[in-house]
Amino acid sequence: MTDEKQSVPPTKADVDQGTIDDVAFQGTPGTRLLIDHSDAEVVLLPRPTSSPDDPLNWKWRRKYSAQAIVFAWAFMFGAATLSPAVTYVPVMAELGASSSYLNVGAALALLMLGLGNLLFNPLALRFGRRHVYLASAIIGAVAQIVTARAQTKATFIGSRILLGFGAAPFEQLPALTVDDQFFVHRRGLGLSIYTLALTMGSFLGPVASGFVVDDMGWRWVYWFYAIFLFAVAVLVFFGLEETGFARLTHQENNEEQTDDKPKSYLQKLKLITSLPTSVPFYRIATTPLLLLADPIIWWCGIMYGFGVAWLTIMAYESSTIFTLYGFSPSTLGLTNLSPLIGACLVVWLGGAGTDRFMVWKARRNNGIMEPETRIYSVFFAGPIMGAGLILYGVGAAQGIHWAGPIIGMGMIGSALPIAAEVSLGYVSESYPNLAGEATTAVIVVRNVIGCAMTFAIGPWIETSGLRDTFVAVGLLAFVVFVSGILLIWQGKNCRKMGAKRYYAIVAMKG
Repeated sequence: MTDEKQSVPPTKADVDQGTIDDVAFQGTPGTRLLIDHSDAEVVLLPRPTSSPDDPLNWKWRRKYSAQAIVFAWAFMFGAATLSPAVTYVPVMAELGASSSYLNVGAALALLMLGLGNLLFNPLALRFGRRHVYLASAIIGAVAQIVTARAQTKATFIGSRILLGFGAAPFEQLPALTVDDQFFVHRRGLGLSIYTLALTMGSFLGPVASGFVVDDMGWRWVYWFYAIFLFAVAVLVFFGLEETGFARLTHQENNEEQTDDKPKSYLQKLKLITSLPTSVPFYRIATTPLLLLADPIIWWCGIMYGFGVAWLTIMAYESSTIFTLYGFSPSTLGLTNLSPLIGACLVVWLGGAGTDRFMVWKARRNNGIMEPETRIYSVFFAGPIMGAGLILYGVGAAQGIHWAGPIIGMGMIGSALPIAAEVSLGYVSESYPNLAGEATTAVIVVRNVIGCAMTFAIGPWIETSGLRDTFVAVGLLAFVVFVSGILLIWQGKNCRKMGAKRYYAIVAMKG
């Protein structure tokens, strides 16, 4: 006997209630039957259709081929967005920019990473995912060319902002693709794959970039990223299959058909896939703003935002901190192996590990799954990240051996994947029919916070000193992460109180 069971198709009442993919218990969004106690099997949520082109029905090779291309795409953007930190010293020398000036560019790029999704997300929801992946890679490559040819510090900053806009989908679109392809009880695995790609790119990119700076000059870092991103664009065009699927339309019109034929290869190259909706485009684009009234969105955005802010601060302050130890650009790049190792050691915990924990909790809860199950791993991440930030900044300020700050980097890196997986997984499962809009709202909050912190860190260090600043941010990181206990306690009540608004927004989508 298998451990999974396909549930019955949704009724008209389900659709009227707004829960197309599953029936919410007592009208609470996100609370669902995961274990059928008649035979103790896992219920498949969302409900797959009969179509062979339904991403939930894809064979493992077809599914993971798409995941591999998204992995490459996310890896390259993770590398391209953090590697500029390694080029700071020669860029400052050649273009006459200060570290604070370049940090302003980094902050604005981080802001665009969030705001760009207000355009890219509705495009993905209305016209499919493929063209957004492709446009993003092309814009990113063009931005790298502009950087490589920059002759003024203003042009350099402008190219960073353009890259932030082009890279915006890599913060949110892979999570939407995971929702397209995986059942609820396996989404943590998909998020682990995406987070691993992002993490590896973020930390291996600066390692390689450091050697390029030493051997070929800082401009070649950006020429190489332009080449790689164009190559990813080609890979996306010829290899990435569309995962957007009109599930409800198929269930209403074609569920009786059993002879659907899979798309041909040429059909899979179609860039635009119209996903039926009666909602105007502007309304799809503004829905994430409507969700900003929900406390769950804010907690996920703040928690993820502080996680990324510390990563950005760690990356962009590394040139200052390790100058104290006389590190060259290539040696500075090698320090990023530490957070990579830390992240790889725990990436399973916040994603695939919570899948098993979710099933275990559901079995103990009469088969009912609550999204708050995703949160528990932050109690591991919070103390680790807080201690890592203190060791990183205070250690350098006190002049301890360089191994101290590097171990701190590893601890910071180990907490970041958990922040990503928990926030994106929790919000998607709390708002199952608004997953794309909800994750976009989270990313907007996340990057506004990241932008503000990146702006503030330079003046903060100048005012309070390296030691006191990193003591404060370490304690702040700890408090933000462990505040998840409030959502474990009251998260379901938040979803109940917001249910009326949630169903109204779902109905508004059509």
